[in-house]
Amino acid sequence: MIATVASPVLPRERVIAADLLIGCVTEDEPKYLAQALRLVQSIRWFGGELAGAAILVCAVESIGEPARRALEELGAEVRVVERFPAGNPSANKLQLFAEALGFGRETLLLLDCDTVVVRDPLPWMRRGVVQAKIAHLPSVTSEVFARLFDHFGLPLPPPAYVNAITGTPTIRYCNSGVVLMPADVARRFVPVWRDYNLRLAAAPALAHPCERHVHQASLTLAFAACPVPFAEAPEELNYQLNQTHREPPAGFLDIDPAILHYHGHVDVDGYLRPVPYPLAQARIESFNRRLREERGKGSPQVVVLGMHRSGTSAVTRVLNMMGLWLGPPDSYPPADAANPTGYWELRDVWALDEAVLAALGTEWWDAAALDVERLGPLAQRHFVQRARHIVDGLDRGGPWVIKDPRLCVLFPLWRRVLERPVCILVHRDPLAVARSLQERDGLSISHGIALWELYNRQALTASLGLPRILVSYRELVDAPEATAERLRRELTRLAGPGAAGLSLPSVDELRAFVAPALDRHPGDPELEGQILTAPQLELRRALADGSALDLDPVPPLSAPALDLLSSFSLLARSTARSSQLAADREAAERRIDELDRIVDAILASRSWKIGSALTTAFRKLLGRPAAPTAAERRESLMDAVRRVRARRE
Repeated sequence: MIATVASPVLPRERVIAADLLIGCVTEDEPKYLAQALRLVQSIRWFGGELAGAAILVCAVESIGEPARRALEELGAEVRVVERFPAGNPSANKLQLFAEALGFGRETLLLLDCDTVVVRDPLPWMRRGVVQAKIAHLPSVTSEVFARLFDHFGLPLPPPAYVNAITGTPTIRYCNSGVVLMPADVARRFVPVWRDYNLRLAAAPALAHPCERHVHQASLTLAFAACPVPFAEAPEELNYQLNQTHREPPAGFLDIDPAILHYHGHVDVDGYLRPVPYPLAQARIESFNRRLREERGKGSPQVVVLGMHRSGTSAVTRVLNMMGLWLGPPDSYPPADAANPTGYWELRDVWALDEAVLAALGTEWWDAAALDVERLGPLAQRHFVQRARHIVDGLDRGGPWVIKDPRLCVLFPLWRRVLERPVCILVHRDPLAVARSLQERDGLSISHGIALWELYNRQALTASLGLPRILVSYRELVDAPEATAERLRRELTRLAGPGAAGLSLPSVDELRAFVAPALDRHPGDPELEGQILTAPQLELRRALADGSALDLDPVPPLSAPALDLLSSFSLLARSTARSSQLAADREAAERRIDELDRIVDAILASRSWKIGSALTTAFRKLLGRPAAPTAAERRESLMDAVRRVRARRE
């Protein structure tokens, strides 16, 4: 199909802003809240006449206070809606209509959160008809549609439309990311659309192998079951950026879009990625430039995230030397034997994090099942108020930085009160971390490595959608000047004018503080190759090469690490309520001790060729004839833990 530049509709047919309500639905998660904010910003910045329309943002089940405040400051109405039933997340957008119809507007514009307005789209919007763009690709096949229409007893319409990229004839199968609908039509049409969503969600096999697109398939079924006036939306209203690897339809490059549907075409800092479409690229550059300007209007709130013993104190002090405030000089603890150059963390932050952990009945080393949502509403409100008080005090001092390794697992709570956060993710080789924890806290190497995985995955997950910088402790020690310069440069890029006053410490200052002698537990990649599991090795690689910032979603904690951390938690908390429980507990303890002794022997060997004696010990421990892998070394421990759990239940 040849894409053409659409002509604006006649003035008497056009929708006007005063009669229009724009709505979107977001999850209360960082990625989607960032999308919703980006969409509302784009409407106000580039919408032209459309910028005067009412905007409704519906959040599924809840929304954090900073996100609500940021949206409301842009004039959006924010409401919380229930989750759509039957496990069909794409259909959550239908929850908007019950709220939207109460506004009394003549026309409703439903937008996916992964869209932005880059110029006034009103000239292409028609009054009195449903407008949606025919899907570019046949992501629901004609065979599946034949099956669906037959199942629901509907006559299959003729293929009167065309998928633009493939040229495939299709029935009225639309992308639902941009849907314009008269309110009177919505009152009778949306219940039908909703019903087909429920029915297909309950029987997804009907749409196999196209289950991922049942929401759009439901829209097609609703069009057939409930005829409504329809006009295909032009490309200007739903300009797709998710097929840049394909040859665009003829004429596509000549279209100057009004609404960009970027899907995942956005970088980790929230800026739209470049595209090979000249007119769309010009609009993207304008949007990104305005976003940078807006971000630069306030002082950055810098949060250092990193596992215990990963160098977070050193990185925080370097940031402080650049000009970021830490709070009053007497508000952070002094240096000690464990941190001879100081901790550089605000006591109030540490105290709040400890209080949250205590309320959850856990500690920093026992965080595998930690979830701040387990706190009751009153407790959450109390801790959020304490966090806001701390942040308000810091904001009065200009650009600031906080650190506490516990923030890795508690950042979802802090994020509710941060409006301009920039996250510095500090990482260190897992074996170096584990050795340091063993010396300071007496934790075993296995326990330390599992915690290293947990904290790094949690930090990456909690900071999704925010401006982020990865910093290696090893690089800071080896090249402090270059690392400090990169930090300053990246902060200035991400935070704009708010970070413009940062300056580099002198070489002498850096060298005096970041001394190689302080790195008392260097990493050992060769040994880590023998001790770490495959998911841990992959995480270490992703942190080292920077690709960890591209993970979305971040893979969950690996099963071996979860079982190992659960076993330590169980053994720390359990009491012998029966002789059999006590016996199983002791057996699990013996296996942990034996595993740790063998790991220590591997580390001490330096060559990891541990000889026949240790190999035999492994085989006896694990009951396996072949040389054990790292995952196998933990398997017997997990069996013991499962037996203890079974006894407790």
